[in-house]
Amino acid sequence: MRQARRNHTRRRGEQGQMVPLVAIFALLLMATMALAVDLSVTTAFKRNLQNVTDAAALAGAKQLPASPRLVNEEAATQAALQVVHNSLQWPTGGGSWWNSLVNQGCPNSGSQCSVTVCVGMSNGTPCTTSVAAGTAGPFVLTVNSPPLTAKVASYNGDPRRIEVLMVQKSGAFFAGFLGQSQNSDGAQSVAFHFAPGQPFPFALYSRTIIQSGNDGETISGNIYADRYLQPQDRGHAGICAAPDSNNNPGFIFLGTPQQDDGSPPYQNDGQSSTKPLADPILDGIRCPSASGVVGMSATPASSGCAAGYPGNQSGAALTFDSQDGACESNPPIQPPTVAALPNLIAYPSTVCGTRGLTGGVYQPNEYSCNSGAALTVDHPLAPGVYEIDAGARAGGCDVVMDGSITSLPNVTFYLKGGAGICITVASGVTINQTPYNDPAFAGQPGTGRYDVVSDNVANPSITLNSGGGGSTSGIWNVSGVIWLPTGSVTISNKTALEDSGQIIVNSWNDQSGFHQNPSVSFNGSFAPQQNETLQLTE
Repeated sequence: MRQARRNHTRRRGEQGQMVPLVAIFALLLMATMALAVDLSVTTAFKRNLQNVTDAAALAGAKQLPASPRLVNEEAATQAALQVVHNSLQWPTGGGSWWNSLVNQGCPNSGSQCSVTVCVGMSNGTPCTTSVAAGTAGPFVLTVNSPPLTAKVASYNGDPRRIEVLMVQKSGAFFAGFLGQSQNSDGAQSVAFHFAPGQPFPFALYSRTIIQSGNDGETISGNIYADRYLQPQDRGHAGICAAPDSNNNPGFIFLGTPQQDDGSPPYQNDGQSSTKPLADPILDGIRCPSASGVVGMSATPASSGCAAGYPGNQSGAALTFDSQDGACESNPPIQPPTVAALPNLIAYPSTVCGTRGLTGGVYQPNEYSCNSGAALTVDHPLAPGVYEIDAGARAGGCDVVMDGSITSLPNVTFYLKGGAGICITVASGVTINQTPYNDPAFAGQPGTGRYDVVSDNVANPSITLNSGGGGSTSGIWNVSGVIWLPTGSVTISNKTALEDSGQIIVNSWNDQSGFHQNPSVSFNGSFAPQQNETLQLTE
């Protein structure tokens, strides 16, 4: 009985203890809900802020051409300011309100535009101007063209990029009841513009190696060899990247891996003084270089590699490798796609050899033969595109030139399925060729550019064979682009290929001996244009 009374008394003493527990849990629940609401608000603010800075950076970057000047950076800054104002309006004075900001933030003495607009608040950044809060509440906007505080250090100072930063009060409400101040949300965007119309910047591009003849070979412009450069002869004749026609110094680029830093089949190649396969590359060389020297007129050891590939639309990392002595590209640089040729039609049937003659002149058509050459250039060629099918002839000689016709104006050869051109030129004879240029396609990127182009199938080839006799080389002189990314060019003794334009091949094999060596002089007006790029990089 007494035990029952004691239990009853204890239960009565425990009554009411749940009340403070419930109160504590309720407070914690409210705090959690408050933080959740604040997090949601903050996330929404940050998302909206990031959308605004992204749009502003892209609008600004669009104004930057291939080689931006201060006036372009001013236009980029103005465009970015306008986008932010359209989204988060602040009091302006009407009219061209951005002029005063740009004038203050883009001094004529430099090449940097930096504008900071403080709208109803300040975060310690010096304000170019301070105004009352706009309809979207307090914020601080900074536009830097080029960037100054990008997370990727290499972006800072790059005139092809622009940076937009914003800090805004988040509007968090419940956090204030918990003793926390309102948060400040930030967003940062960096945009990049690779302007249209920029040519692929290499005079000679080879996916594999570049070999030169017994005399020094001078290439006026940039050189790219995915593996290495290998001069011929026991004395090693030399290869030199000279300045181009605009006096821009020539760079030498290699792919990666190099220097025995890869797995088979790359374990024994690389441009190294310690290996017999290739000569060391020197920079700051005056071209033509002396025998035994592989060099470039550029000085990337001290100036870096970026100037050799303006804009670097390829996205590759370009670094100077002191062991190679050249600029390395990781990943390897890929050539641009060929522009669509003009007047490239699907012929209803093919013709073989002289069946393509009309009035003693070959006419543009698709040439194909079951045996022998598809086209022997022993009569003049009318202007146009000559489509050449690969045949069964040994050596891939589907087009044969013997030098009896020395002028091929307005002619483009389109090699299909791995077709080949064989040129046998006698000493002292020069064959001149210019690319087909159709006035009906004026202004289009494919017209008036290509001397030889392929369908990028199999191994199209160009082979120059000696005609014998004499002490000078036979020459094939072209003005334009030879575009054979999967093909090869082989130049035999006493022959030379001279090109003012650009050559893109898989393999460049020069065996021209001690006579006139091939030469390539970069001409950007012929080179295929790279695609425009407008993108956010941060």
